[in-house]
Order: sequence, then C-alpha cells, then structure tokens
Amino acid sequence: MTVSSSIRPLNVLFLALVTLQTLFVLELTADLTLPAVLVDHRSGWLLAEFLGTAVLFVDLVVRFDELHPKRKPFYLLGIAGCAMGWCFQFFVHYLDSALMN
Repeated sequence: MTVSSSIRPLNVLFLALVTLQTLFVLELTADLTLPAVLVDHRSGWLLAEFLGTAVLFVDLVVRFDELHPKRKPFYLLGIAGCAMGWCFQFFVHYLDSALMN
C-alpha cells in the first residue's frame, strides 16, 4: 500500500467529520432542520464522530513530522474543531435528553 493510497481514506474521514460537525452544530445554533436519519440516531452519530476524531488524532500524532508544512495548521485546527464540536454536541445532546425526556 503506497503512502497516498493509505492517506486517501483519512482525508475522506476528515471531510466527513467536518461536514457532520458543521451540520450538527448549525442544527443546534441556527434554525436548520436535519433529515430524520441524523436526528433519530444522534447517539450513534456521536459515537461514530468520537471514533473518527480519535483515529484522526492518533494519525496526527503519528504522522505529524510527515505532514506537509502548509497543511499542518489546517489539519490541526480541523481535528481540534471536530473534538470541540463533539464535546459541545455531547454536552447539549445528553443534557437535553436528561432534562427533556
């Protein structure tokens, strides 16, 4: 497996996580309505986002010196944003489910 073929799935995972984070945070902060498959299974999506963010964080730590210098800040900020967004969603989702149900 070449280096570029092993990085491609990580790039797809990174884009998917950033997209999901954006959608979920906009749903919480703005007046955005998400499809039922995302709303009804929020706990599963939170778990998937946590695992994806953990995979990207471990990849960042392992390959930090190999990353392109111009991409390092964006990759680091993206993973930090995913982690902070996940914590925000986790707090709001479980606070909401504990108080409202």
